[in-house]
Amino acid sequence: MTTPTAGVSTTALVIASARATESERADRLFRDPLAAGFLAAATGEGPVPALETVRHPMEHYFAIRTRLFDDYLLRACARGCGQVVVLGAGLDTRAFRLPWPAGVRLFELDLPHVFGFKEPVVAAAGAVPACERVTVPADLGGDWAAALRAAGLRPDLPTAWLIEGVLCYLDSAQAERVLAEATRLSAPGSWIAGEHVSRRVFDDPVARPMLDALAAVDAAWRSGVDDVVPWLGGYGWRAETVDLTDPAVHHGRLSELDRERIGDGPPRGWIFRAAR
Repeated sequence: MTTPTAGVSTTALVIASARATESERADRLFRDPLAAGFLAAATGEGPVPALETVRHPMEHYFAIRTRLFDDYLLRACARGCGQVVVLGAGLDTRAFRLPWPAGVRLFELDLPHVFGFKEPVVAAAGAVPACERVTVPADLGGDWAAALRAAGLRPDLPTAWLIEGVLCYLDSAQAERVLAEATRLSAPGSWIAGEHVSRRVFDDPVARPMLDALAAVDAAWRSGVDDVVPWLGGYGWRAETVDLTDPAVHHGRLSELDRERIGDGPPRGWIFRAAR
């Protein structure tokens, strides 16, 4: 079994750790029964100490983000999206843990070695997907769109896209290509959600310890945008950003310091959702 501990894939274990912790809470926002199994399988090669600099201050954010995107995907399917694509899926387990409507096909796309680690853990747990699950080993820096189509994605049908924790790890040209390809594969009625960072975050002293920790494990953030709404609008998406200070979004998980940082000047980043 190959453990995904190189570069961006290392962060997948950090997210799994945060989701395992959330799953143990009495007031959990979701339950991910496979997260602890991923961590156990990675014993001795799991999250390196530098990445704890990321996990601890971001743990509540990861929980809020996960629940937010869970709800988004289920709403998109209820509105007619019969296909779901999770780009840079990592150790995502939504195919197994969400109550999908009948007939949904969910495509997980990530690097081959990530699936080389993930699939044996899923099989050992006896996990059964609640939808039709299709794994697509492909690199977002390559011709991933062709791989997705070859795996059965139909561009003539509405699709719900999720780009969670991915865009900032791509350089600007790659991020533009990912959005352009997703748009090209999206029929009217499609939805897209994800997150991106502001360019100002790279000069933000509050963010510097986290950025340095990511760079130390070859998972540096590589790009941002000035404003995510017009960026998406340039590709024909009607976009909106999510207000994390809304109690209906954060479920009481934001501290006063978190709220102050979010409201302190221009945004450091955005969670977005958009429709065609």
